[in-house]
Amino acid sequence: MEITGLLNWKVIVEILILWLVVYRIFLFLKGTKAVYLLRGIITLVIALLVFQTLGLPVLTKLLTYFFAFFLILVVIIFQPELREGLIHLGQRHIFYLEPKKEEIEKTLKEIVAAAGVLSRKKHGALIAVKREIGLRKYIESGVILKADLSAELLQNIFYPSTALHDGGVIVDGTKIIAAACLFPLSDNPRLEKALGMRHRAGVGLSGNSDAVVIIISEENGSISLAINEQLTRNLTPNDLFTILKGQLTRSR
Repeated sequence: MEITGLLNWKVIVEILILWLVVYRIFLFLKGTKAVYLLRGIITLVIALLVFQTLGLPVLTKLLTYFFAFFLILVVIIFQPELREGLIHLGQRHIFYLEPKKEEIEKTLKEIVAAAGVLSRKKHGALIAVKREIGLRKYIESGVILKADLSAELLQNIFYPSTALHDGGVIVDGTKIIAAACLFPLSDNPRLEKALGMRHRAGVGLSGNSDAVVIIISEENGSISLAINEQLTRNLTPNDLFTILKGQLTRSR
C-alpha cells in the first residue's frame, strides 16, 4: 500500500510539473505564431493517447507516422519562426509573468493622459498596443527602448523635432518596447482620401496584426483608434480609455 501511495504521489507531482511547464510555455510563446504550432502538436499528442487507450492499433499507427511527418514539416516550413523563438528564449525568461489587470489599466490611463495632452497641443502621434500577434519585424524597424511607460515619456517621444517623433511607438504590457517604428500603410480603398500617412500607417498595422493603434492628428489634434483595419475617429480621452479597457483587459 505504501509503495502504491508513493507511486500515486509521484504521478500527481509529475502531472502538476508537466502542466506548469506547458502553461508557462504557452505564456512565453503568446504573441507569436509558435503558440498555434504548439497547440497543433498538443492536439495530435492527445489524439494519439486517446487512440492508444481505446486500443485502436490502425489509427494509432497512422497517427504516429503522420505525427513524425508533421514534425519534420514543421521544422522545414517554420524555420524562421523557430529561429526567432530561440532568439526570444535568450532574451526573455520562460517563467515571465504577464502584467496584472490593474497594472494594464494603470498603463492605459498613462496612454490616455498622454493622448489628451498630445491632442490639445496638436502633436502628431502613433501608438500601437500589442495584443496576441507578435510585432517583432516592426519593432526591429525602430529604436529599441524597453522603457517603463509613462505619459511624460510618450509626450517627450512625440514632441516635434525630437529624434524619435517620426514613426510609431510599440507598447507591450507596461513597457514602451520601441519608438520610431515603421508601420505598413493601408491600401484600403474605403479610407478617406484626405487621411494622411500617420492614419494609413495605423490602419495598416491594425490590418496586419491584432494590435490596437492610437493615432493623434497633428492637423487638428483629433484622436482616432484603429482596430482590425477599422478606424474610429474624433474620440474623447474618456471614449478612448473605455474602448482600450474593453479591448485589452476582457481576456485577463
